[in-house]
Amino acid sequence: RRSAEFLSDLSPFSRRVVRFVTPSHPSLPDRCTSECLTVAAARIIPSLALLLALPLLMWDDYPADWSAFNIYPMIRHMDMVWSSLLHTSAWPIVVGTFLAAVLMPRGGIGSKYLPQKSGAATTMGRLTALASALTSNITQSAWKTSAALSLIFSSVVIINMTLHMGVPSAIWNPFIWGWYHVYLPNNISPALQGACLDFEKNSAARQPLCLPERQWNELSSGQLSSYNPDDVLAVQKGLDYLQNQSGGIIINALARNVVGAVPALKQNVEGLVPFFKDSGNKISVVVFENDSDDGTREAFQTWSDQESQREEPLYAVDLMSCGAKNPNCELGLLDRYDMNLFTNPKASGVGKLGEFRQIVLEYIMGQEKYKEYSHMIILDVDLGTSLSPLGLLHTLGLENGIGQEHAVASSSSQVWPGTSGTIIPPYDLSAFRPKETKANQKVRQMHESFCNLMPAGDRWRNMCEACSPMQLFMIQSSSDVMNHHDQAYEVVSAFNGLTIYPMNLIREREDKAHYDAGDDGQRCEHVGFHLSLHKPMYVNPKWSMNLKPSKPGGPTGFKAIKTLVTAIIGRPNVMVAIVIGNCLFFYIVVYACWMIATGLKLIVSLQNW
Repeated sequence: RRSAEFLSDLSPFSRRVVRFVTPSHPSLPDRCTSECLTVAAARIIPSLALLLALPLLMWDDYPADWSAFNIYPMIRHMDMVWSSLLHTSAWPIVVGTFLAAVLMPRGGIGSKYLPQKSGAATTMGRLTALASALTSNITQSAWKTSAALSLIFSSVVIINMTLHMGVPSAIWNPFIWGWYHVYLPNNISPALQGACLDFEKNSAARQPLCLPERQWNELSSGQLSSYNPDDVLAVQKGLDYLQNQSGGIIINALARNVVGAVPALKQNVEGLVPFFKDSGNKISVVVFENDSDDGTREAFQTWSDQESQREEPLYAVDLMSCGAKNPNCELGLLDRYDMNLFTNPKASGVGKLGEFRQIVLEYIMGQEKYKEYSHMIILDVDLGTSLSPLGLLHTLGLENGIGQEHAVASSSSQVWPGTSGTIIPPYDLSAFRPKETKANQKVRQMHESFCNLMPAGDRWRNMCEACSPMQLFMIQSSSDVMNHHDQAYEVVSAFNGLTIYPMNLIREREDKAHYDAGDDGQRCEHVGFHLSLHKPMYVNPKWSMNLKPSKPGGPTGFKAIKTLVTAIIGRPNVMVAIVIGNCLFFYIVVYACWMIATGLKLIVSLQNW
């Protein structure tokens, strides 16, 4: 009787199997305890093995520095695999499943927990009876309960993703509340108050740069510390380079309908001025604007005029023209996110960005006034966050002259849609290509197969970068501190909204340094440019921005949801692959966790008997 009570959630056949396989021996506890321990072991061991082994079997790119005495890197690896497969952290799902298992009565939610049948044969009464019957039936079966929970969890993720993309806000991301901080450019100038930036006179100052820790934190977007000797040394080396060796920095930007972000860009530029001895001849902002209808061009023109009319300009704002016949660059081009993907499935996800970036690049390279400039920063104007001036100095001061020999991307991050704030990777998955090694060959090939669900030229070839679990894993793995140990790490391509290029590297390549969107017009233009440089590039994890949850990178609102829905629904094989994969992996995690939780619950119940 006691055994039947503890094992009431098993079918009669399962109970007979348990009785048959449970060994009998005088050293073992009583028969009931032995049977319950057998059931607990049968639930826990295979489920735990599944959760641990499946990530190792599916993908490669294992951490290099794990061992029997240092298993955390491997645990972190498996965590990143599951979070990429689920497109959200596995931990809330694990906790939610365990909590449901703890609260679930033994044998499921029976009639005593449900509303009693009413005599009235009303529609509400019939619906209540049906809901009660379904609840009772589902909760008496482990696989049905797991299926119901996985459906609930996946629906929450989809709803959260829709809200995050449609109406972006920190409200949809509770896991970032209280700690995720966005550093704004209007705080740069106040944070520089009291700074001693003359490197030759103040290199031995008691406080590095004469700035307290709080201001180091503000000026580095929380990534650098005045108490860290390595951070201080790299920043000082970068400052020395900027003041005594650099020919100047060009800030290269494309702009369309970003009038609200122009003041933030101005504050960022003016936040860099104090670091130069002669900023008037060392900072230039080159802007290509087209087809704006919100006053963006007028805002840039006003800014340019105001600065040029100073008695001693601090920098230059160079607003490009499209010739005498079209000085305001009114090209009449439709935004790439406004394309109808049903009628035009091959509409480029890159649009004219590559062509415009090439125009700006050729303009800069052809201007005599820019011949002596040593670096060029390319950025996304619309982000509106601090460019982390100390992070920039740190990049210029990286060991082995990385900042003077190689392109270096920031590691700017944003909350990933649908994760409620549990995953915050570098945000630009489209521009990312990891360093190719034998260790990540399998996961790279799987990502390529995922993108090949549609033929070359289809818009999916562009969007797959943001939808691919493999791409999300690779960018998470590369940016994880367990792998890069706070050192700049090599990649084939990265952008993340903010990247710096040595001008000599571009000049050496001459006309071979060019932007392109690949053979099918769907590859991110940054990838083509980085490949054309024929030199490895790096990502500096110490140069970062936290993007605003209310202003993530890429499209938002109806435009974002429409683009995503039409790209997937209009491609049945893509939709099937995503739906099946999503359902399967959610179910595996939930079912395994449910079995582990109920097994542990059974053991605890025995101890309390």
